[in-house]
Amino acid sequence: MNYIIAVNTYNRPVKLVLRCLESCLKQEIKPLKVILIDQNIIPLLLPNEITSNNLIEIAKINKKSISEARNSITIPAETEWIFFCDDDGFPDDNYSVVLKEIINKNPKLDLLGGVYLREDNKDYYNSRQKMKGGIKSFIDTKKIMGSNLVVKAKTFDELGRFSPDFGVGAFWGAGEETDLVWKAYFIDTQINFFHELIIYHPPILSRSLWGEMQKSYTYGVGKAGLVAKWLFKKGKFVVLYELFEMLIIPVLNILVGIITLDFKKIFTSLATIAGRLFGLVKGLFYKFV
Repeated sequence: MNYIIAVNTYNRPVKLVLRCLESCLKQEIKPLKVILIDQNIIPLLLPNEITSNNLIEIAKINKKSISEARNSITIPAETEWIFFCDDDGFPDDNYSVVLKEIINKNPKLDLLGGVYLREDNKDYYNSRQKMKGGIKSFIDTKKIMGSNLVVKAKTFDELGRFSPDFGVGAFWGAGEETDLVWKAYFIDTQINFFHELIIYHPPILSRSLWGEMQKSYTYGVGKAGLVAKWLFKKGKFVVLYELFEMLIIPVLNILVGIITLDFKKIFTSLATIAGRLFGLVKGLFYKFV
C-alpha cells in the first residue's frame, strides 16, 4: 500500500498541527510522504525533529483557496493512495493497518471515507456518520468528510482533483470534499464508508453568537452552491433530496429553538437558511468549472 498523507494548514495553532504530523509519522505502515501544505502568510515554525524527517515534505503554497493548494501538490509517481487529513485532527494509531485491511478486502474501491470522532468523549462529530453501514445510496455520500478522505491517486486525477469553485478561499467557501465525492458517485466510481477507519478531532470551539452565525451563513452558501451545481446545472435530480433537507432542517431547528427558548439555535438556524437561500440564487447565475 503505497500512500501519501496530505495535510493542509492555515492559521492553526502549531501544537495541533504538530500532533497531527506526529500521529501520521508513527503509523505502522509508513507513508511515502507526509506533505504539509502550508498556506500561512508566515510559514509555520516546526521543531527540527519534524522538518528534518525524510518523510516530511513541506510545501509552502501561496494559493487563495484550499482546493487550489491541494491540487498543486506534487504526487510521487509510485503513489497509489492519497489520504487527506485535517490539520487539527489526527489519525488513530492503527489507521494505516485498518486502511490496508479495507483495501485488501475491497480491491475495486476508488474512494473511501471514515469516521471523525471527538477526542474527548469518542462521540461522532456529526449525526450523519452515526448511521450504520456504508454507502448504499446518494443519501449516504455525505458521510464522507474531507477530514478523513482517502482516494486513489489515479482516481483523484481522473476526477479533475478538487474543484477550484469550492472550499475555503474559493467563490463558494465550503463543500470541496462533498463535490469530489459527488463527482465520483455520479460516474459510478466505487466509493464506500467505513466506521473502523478513525480520525480524532478536538471538541468544537466555542464561538460568539455572531461568530457562529457567520460560520452557519458561510457553510449554508457553500452547501447551496453544491446543490445549484449538481441539481440545476448538471441535472442530477437525486440532489432534490439534499435541497429538501437543507431547507427543512433549519426551519425545524428554529421551531425547536422557539419551544426551548434556545436563542443561539434560533439565530444560527436563521443564518443557515439565509445563506442557503442566497447561495441557491447565486448558483443560478454562476458558471461552474
